[in-house]
Amino acid sequence: MSDILTLSNFFYPKSVLLIGASSKPKSIGYEILKAMIGFEFKGKIYVVNPNSEEILGIKCNKTIEEITEPIDLAIILLPKQLVYEGLKSCAKKQINNVIIITAGFKEVGEDGAKLEKEITLFAKENGIRLIGPNCMGLINTDEQVRLNATFAAEVPHFAPISFLSQSGALAAAVLNTIRQTGYTFGQFVSIGNKADVNENDLLEFWWKDENTKIITMYLESFENGRKFFELSKNVTKEKPVIVLKAARTKSGTSAASSHTGALATQDDIVEAALRQSGVIRVNTIEEMFETAKAILKFGKLNGNKIAVLTNAGGPAILCVDELEKNSLTIPELQSSTKIKLKEILHPEASLKNPVDMLPGADSETYRNAVKIISQDPNIDGLIVIFVEPVMIDSFEVIKALAEEQKENEKPILIVAFPLPHFWERWKSEGISDSLILKSVELAPKILKNIFHYHTHKHQKEPFVESLDKETSKKISKTLMNAKVLQNSSGFLSSQECHQILKALDLPIVKSKFIQSENDLNKIAKDISYPCVLKISSRKLTHKSDVKGVILNISNKKELKEAFREIKSNLQKKKLLSLIEGFEVQEFFNGEIELIIGAYRDNSFGPVVNFGAGGKLVEIIKDKNLALPPLSISEATKLIEQSKVYPLLTKFRDFEEVDITKLAKLIQKISQLIYEFEEIKEIDLNPVMVKGKKLKIVDYRILI
Repeated sequence: MSDILTLSNFFYPKSVLLIGASSKPKSIGYEILKAMIGFEFKGKIYVVNPNSEEILGIKCNKTIEEITEPIDLAIILLPKQLVYEGLKSCAKKQINNVIIITAGFKEVGEDGAKLEKEITLFAKENGIRLIGPNCMGLINTDEQVRLNATFAAEVPHFAPISFLSQSGALAAAVLNTIRQTGYTFGQFVSIGNKADVNENDLLEFWWKDENTKIITMYLESFENGRKFFELSKNVTKEKPVIVLKAARTKSGTSAASSHTGALATQDDIVEAALRQSGVIRVNTIEEMFETAKAILKFGKLNGNKIAVLTNAGGPAILCVDELEKNSLTIPELQSSTKIKLKEILHPEASLKNPVDMLPGADSETYRNAVKIISQDPNIDGLIVIFVEPVMIDSFEVIKALAEEQKENEKPILIVAFPLPHFWERWKSEGISDSLILKSVELAPKILKNIFHYHTHKHQKEPFVESLDKETSKKISKTLMNAKVLQNSSGFLSSQECHQILKALDLPIVKSKFIQSENDLNKIAKDISYPCVLKISSRKLTHKSDVKGVILNISNKKELKEAFREIKSNLQKKKLLSLIEGFEVQEFFNGEIELIIGAYRDNSFGPVVNFGAGGKLVEIIKDKNLALPPLSISEATKLIEQSKVYPLLTKFRDFEEVDITKLAKLIQKISQLIYEFEEIKEIDLNPVMVKGKKLKIVDYRILI
């Protein structure tokens, strides 16, 4: 049985057993049973409690052994010291799906972590899939199931949206406000400490689940970032995946570690992984659910050209600002569109985009204006803003807009600011499936999310070129020899780095490696001037910090003087024993310094970095990341999103750089770290460029 099938009984059980249900009102063991009964679970409920005859009309069993019928799902509500015994009973009963609500495990410290490890190992050995511990359970609102195995106050109406939350408290906050927010979803699960079932398991399960059309997740950490990345690349081609990833800042990361006992991944890597795999990343719970609702309602946004229709200038200006921030355009309306608008709008109305109809616009005016603008070929979608004035019936306006939203072929987001009493009337008399927002800043973000997802979904899978066998063989030989010399780890020597980069046919500067001044005399006739002299060392990788490099050497005399100067300087600092020799390089005077790097993240695996390089790399912080293997087109995108990109495209007096050549270099470095797991870090800094010329000047590789 596959792992996907083993999760089915969590969401579609025909029988559920509560171990540790309580007869005490307000206790978690009582509230979960009450919720299951109240939501009218379609299956059979069993209860184990040796101290009660019945709870809420459900007969109690003294032990699990008393139950003769098969059980699909068990929920453990016992004190943490009894959880292990409860799990053993589940194993004897051959229950393969267990939720542990109980807290007090790895989230509280070392002793809890030890106990969690023990129960996880036992579960694995006995073929049991676990959700939790330290979670609040799950919900399936499907009419064929109607399972509410949580202690939340509210339950959503069904929608083909599945929602995972790593935080039980945040999930409770979402569920508790459903009446106000109107959020809907079909399946919900709180995964707590992720001792077994994690976001990757659920991503794969919901990918194949017919009742799930959109996957939403609140995460604080990734159990296996690389697996999530690989999985989501496939899932997003079929279903939207929307992620709210917390712990973006250093403070947030610290809070996440203490809250869940998990180590958070660096946010810039998370950002790169989600963007590259087509996952929609959002910043708030509201953005997550409203984006999901918009995708269900509109399906797609064919382009990024948006019109804004309003009866108030201020909110429209805020909206336009956000449209531009989110890479959406505000095009000029066609002349024919303006002529039609002029016929129905107030003489003082503004016919530019945004179209300001002034406060007197009524329901008929709004609806007709939407119809006219939506027919403009320059427009892909609309944001319609309504601020209630005293002389206009807000209900009629918003109802007309909601009807148009339902009928129109183009996405129409409604942003409404009516008086408070409107919302009560709308709940009883309005159009229930309409999408009405209360924030002008949120609407552009939702349209951007829809557009980017639609664009990603229809992109062809990029072609990634692997290293050829001969190249791989040369690199393997160098790495194998280096491992023997270095006892398996450490920086490669400059000569070893040179061999690897040369095997890749990369534009590395010409170099000669020497040990002594006598060697220098032997190669003097082969040296072209100007040149560079630098130390070759596995230990001293930042050469300029120890004055181990001299540039722009004009002749043989200066070269010898430079050799003696560096050697003398190292002797004074007692560093001479830390070098393997010296390197004489051609001097390439480029216009722009770049960095191309790669390293391994504990969760997401190999990551490639591109940006402005040189000595000021830490100050400029031009960090642009992607996860290998990269295609040429993906490498090109990495260049285009960098701060240094304008300098590479014939900016002022700078010569235009060969972007394709640069992208090929990035692509090969991405392939190098992807194919050779023993490489931990690669740093090409600086890579010098001047027009069509490109040279790798300094480099280091850590294995």
